Amino acid sequence: MMDLGLTLTPAQKQLAEANAQGYRWVRMALAGTAPERVEQRLRDLLNRHAALRLRYQRPLGATGLRQRVTEPGELRLDWRQAAAGMDAATWQREAQAHCQAQQPDLLAWWCDQQLWLALPTYSLDLRSFEQLRCELLGNGVAGDDEPMQYSDYAEWIAGLQLDEDAEQGAQFWRNQALQEVPGQRLIERYGMASGARACVQQTLEPALRSAVQALAEAEALGVEPLALAAWGALLSRLNGQRHAQMGLQHDPRDDYQELQGAYGVFEQTLPMQVHLSEHASWLSLARQLARQLENAVLWQEYLGQAELLPEWRASYQAGLRMQQVSEVQGLQALSFDTPMELQLHWLLDESGQGQLALVYDSGLYRREQMQLLLRRYVHWLGQLLQAPQAPLDSLDALLAEEAQPAAAVEGLPADEDIVERLRAHARNQPDSPALRDGQQVLSYAELDELSDRVAGSLQQAGVGPDQVVALLLPRSAQMLVAMLACFKAGAAYLPLDPAQPPLRLLSILDDAKPALLLHLDELTSTYGLPSLTWAQAIDGPALSAPVATAGQHLAYVLYTSGTSGKPKGVQIEQGQLRHYANQITRALDLPAGAHYGLVSSLLADLGNTVLYPAWLQGGCVHLLSQASVTDAQAFADELREHPLDVLKIVPSHLEALIGEHPLEGVLPRQVLVLGGEAVGESLLARLAQAGAGCRLYNHYGPSETTVGVLWRAIDIEQGVSGTALNQVLGNNRICLLDEQQRPVPCGQAGELCVAGASVGRGYLGNVGGAAFGVDPLSGARLYRTGDLALRQADGALRILGRNDQQVKIRGFRLELAEVEHALRGLPGVQQAAVLLDGERLLAFIVEDEGQSRAANLLRDDLARQLPDYMLPAGIFALKSLPLNSNGKLDRQALLERARQRLQGARVAPVGELESAVLEIWCRVLGVEDLGVTDNFFAMGGHSLAAIKVVALIREQLGLNPPTNLLFERQTVRELVQSLDQGASGEGWQVLNEVAGETPAVLLVHGAQGHLQAYRALIEQLGEQQAVYGLAAFADGWQEADLDALLQRYVQSMPASLKQRPLVLLGWSLASRLALLLTPHLQAAGFDVQALAVVDHDPQRSLAGEGDEGGQLLADLAFQCRSQSRPLGKSLRERLGRQLADCDYAEGVTRLLADAEVREHLQWDGADAELQAMLVRYRAIKTRLYEQALPAVEVPIWLWRGNAHGDLRAQWQAHTRNTLRDLSLDVGHHALLAEPRLSADLLSLLAPSIAPQHQAEKVPN
Repeated sequence: MMDLGLTLTPAQKQLAEANAQGYRWVRMALAGTAPERVEQRLRDLLNRHAALRLRYQRPLGATGLRQRVTEPGELRLDWRQAAAGMDAATWQREAQAHCQAQQPDLLAWWCDQQLWLALPTYSLDLRSFEQLRCELLGNGVAGDDEPMQYSDYAEWIAGLQLDEDAEQGAQFWRNQALQEVPGQRLIERYGMASGARACVQQTLEPALRSAVQALAEAEALGVEPLALAAWGALLSRLNGQRHAQMGLQHDPRDDYQELQGAYGVFEQTLPMQVHLSEHASWLSLARQLARQLENAVLWQEYLGQAELLPEWRASYQAGLRMQQVSEVQGLQALSFDTPMELQLHWLLDESGQGQLALVYDSGLYRREQMQLLLRRYVHWLGQLLQAPQAPLDSLDALLAEEAQPAAAVEGLPADEDIVERLRAHARNQPDSPALRDGQQVLSYAELDELSDRVAGSLQQAGVGPDQVVALLLPRSAQMLVAMLACFKAGAAYLPLDPAQPPLRLLSILDDAKPALLLHLDELTSTYGLPSLTWAQAIDGPALSAPVATAGQHLAYVLYTSGTSGKPKGVQIEQGQLRHYANQITRALDLPAGAHYGLVSSLLADLGNTVLYPAWLQGGCVHLLSQASVTDAQAFADELREHPLDVLKIVPSHLEALIGEHPLEGVLPRQVLVLGGEAVGESLLARLAQAGAGCRLYNHYGPSETTVGVLWRAIDIEQGVSGTALNQVLGNNRICLLDEQQRPVPCGQAGELCVAGASVGRGYLGNVGGAAFGVDPLSGARLYRTGDLALRQADGALRILGRNDQQVKIRGFRLELAEVEHALRGLPGVQQAAVLLDGERLLAFIVEDEGQSRAANLLRDDLARQLPDYMLPAGIFALKSLPLNSNGKLDRQALLERARQRLQGARVAPVGELESAVLEIWCRVLGVEDLGVTDNFFAMGGHSLAAIKVVALIREQLGLNPPTNLLFERQTVRELVQSLDQGASGEGWQVLNEVAGETPAVLLVHGAQGHLQAYRALIEQLGEQQAVYGLAAFADGWQEADLDALLQRYVQSMPASLKQRPLVLLGWSLASRLALLLTPHLQAAGFDVQALAVVDHDPQRSLAGEGDEGGQLLADLAFQCRSQSRPLGKSLRERLGRQLADCDYAEGVTRLLADAEVREHLQWDGADAELQAMLVRYRAIKTRLYEQALPAVEVPIWLWRGNAHGDLRAQWQAHTRNTLRDLSLDVGHHALLAEPRLSADLLSLLAPSIAPQHQAEKVPN
């Protein structure tokens, strides 16, 4: 049998999973030792310690990286001494460049009493380097026995996995159920894990170290659990977690006498769980962690086997490492190779000195953020030392500067009155345009005169200060003139739309009780209110002079959605409106005399950013028609005829209006203000690509705080990070508060609260009064927005979402509870739930027994109460609302069911075969209302259910479809057509046939053998993109000759496809198969234009090599999770014991004989089908990991999710062409459904776009 070398140890594998760099670099201070002596000692150590002579490779037939010990005579040691006067920084750069070019086994360069050392990352850990430094200084401790060689240690660890304690050890880790415990990745992050590490450092003051040491001795604890407890508690506070896991870097050399003085990589990450009750203290948590560590150390050798379980690596997100050294400054790490994304280092020496270092993933975090976090940890330690037994919840994590209130804004110019400024423009520039509505243009003189007449009529009707005038007017110049007239009469306006549902209008008017209703002539007032028609209003006497209004007088009332089921009236006063209009004009430097575009609803305040500043500045307001703001072509035509200088718009609205038009024609000339929702990456990318010449701003604020209180000049180069809000508008104060109404530190989410000049009066009738309060610092009115936000290290605010059920659609704020309340109020509706699915609402109802109404009738009833943006896109009647294991509404199950039903109504079967197959489907899925065009997997199907369907078709219908057929033909109609045509589920599959010469996508199967995982991607690519697939053959994967099997795939493809460019695409493990197939396809004459690989590391090894029972358990857990039936803890523990010491095939037999397993899988079919599935899954996975991967001549398009670090170097090694990389901050299993992936793929497939497409990084 061929010797493949030693497998990596668990500690080495942890580094490999973290995309470690090729070499680990350190600089040693070796003062007082001659370089000749250092060189000789180093050569002696190379002869003595095998760990210093390890080489790494992936031999053919191995499923992962292997290591071999090189003989001393073959070792390539690169030793060099610097000439006198050599600069240390220059020497280091030259050493690193030389190492990169020459790739020695060990590099050792001497300069001025210092030694720069580089060894393969997997060879030595930092403790080994510390030992090496001591021995180079001549301080090695002589012992009777030589320490264990690392190669012996590797064999010993591998052997332990097969001893009598192995299963008990692996079971210990499985019992921790770590896959269910979240990690401690910080909320404040700026991208995705890249694998690149950086470091910030801070001295650990001797007094602080002594205090921690004294406490540890007094409480009979180690310093390590105290440091870990402090770190875990701080991260939990910042992340808002009560239960989380983190990693502790532990060295087994402290536990085994045989390992004392040994060289190698021994330190590995032990998962530790942080449990924080409301009474937990620092000491109680430290004791809890100390007990965990004691148990973990007992079973540390078996940790590698537990890695088979899915998603257990959350402990790599944050952790701690503690090391004792002889001298803090004696050894400096120049590279930071750790499996953890965020690792706190305690470095302590014998003299009482100490240093703290924070090693972090530079793709996730920023340097200034980490410096602040390290300072906070030191401050937190000080707080804990003062009260080690106090509840952690009671302690303050704020730094001194954060505890100080923001300085009051001084020197702001007085806010100008809007009406006075408009009248001044009417006097000074009477002919300048003030308002355009289509072809109607009003000059300032005309606007002033017309609004005077309307105001006079309002005054004559008895309207005055603090009284509300309801404006039941369409989106037109009439509405804007009436709003201005209300101000002149001293009144407040309430905008309403005649198109609103009558019941909603009635509800608002009943709540607002306006003094007067102003409406169009053709509308008859049926609301029992004093009313005035528009014709009467404009025919009245002109107002002699505007009524003087004070700042506390009401300016307008706007209605927003309410949780009680009734809309709420937000009251804004004149002083607040004036302050906003004046301050936003100055802050954004809005141009005078310019053209301002008003595109948003007049029932909301979003447009006030352009309306009132335009009239303050003598500009012209362009009221765009409803037709032009809802049609991309009409919008482009409008702006071409009437260019705008300033535009305020909701980001998603702008994206819709951009359409396919060049951005130059649809953007304002000077200022673009985005508000109402978060700015997305796709819009920013388009703006950056177009080189938008206007200034870009992000603007935030709820209606209760007068349009907006935060803003940011967008830095488009930073992507979404460049939209974080860093400026407070005018005389306002922002604070973030926790649930106890305490200020939160930077990096922690809190409710965003606003106090100051922009906070409105409150709601009419004081409903929802709890949202308003008093700012304890200033005594001003305070509003709790309900938005969660965090303050970044640079001071900018990042909006995270809501802490309630409030959502936004098309810029309108609404409460899902209000829609649910309206549904429950309909006759016959017993229960209701409403969910947001993208930009649409979906409703689910349970009707009274015997009741059944059509969805369109229910929607019609709702339309009489709710505006159109609150109407559900679909209403689905259910027997009951599904609940998850926690007894809560199962939202995901509802969404999946609804999305499928929205695609079309149920289609009845045609013919006996369709009826028979549909009956089988309904029985297996447990549903009654399936149609022949319903998608099997969207309706709750999964891989085991698919196997059961195929088995029943064979048994009951006498047909013999291939096992994979249902994964490729996912509706009854498609399946029956394939049965009629004798279609095969193996090899070549037509997924979406589109004629033409444009590139076609060829999807490649993974370990499961089918193409089901690509379903969402195929749908998003659309009907115009040709998509084909290669499904697994039932046999051949266990044969020795993989090339023959690859040729079968090629031969299954039609020769006609050789005339068309192909892009091979593989997700996860399928990326390997796609790469292997590429040269075979090219040799057969197919034109492979590119290889698209999605979220896989080609250097990754097969987890759990040698533990076939453990691998089977992992595979079973994966299959169960994919059908939403995760293995329970007790079943998992029992199976772990049952599958110990058996190979894979025997393990499958044991599973099939287990009644509890069969019940859990809901399997009542033939054993052969299930056994074949599991065995083939294993065979495909193993062969793809064993096979050496080639380098190809085609470009590689790489997408990676947030489960991996930077994969560019790994894939660049497999192409001699270009590599294009895109990162998406989504999980591994969500990537194929991510719209940005399909959009990016389509742009690359388009010949006119692909050559110019730039690589982009998409941060969080």
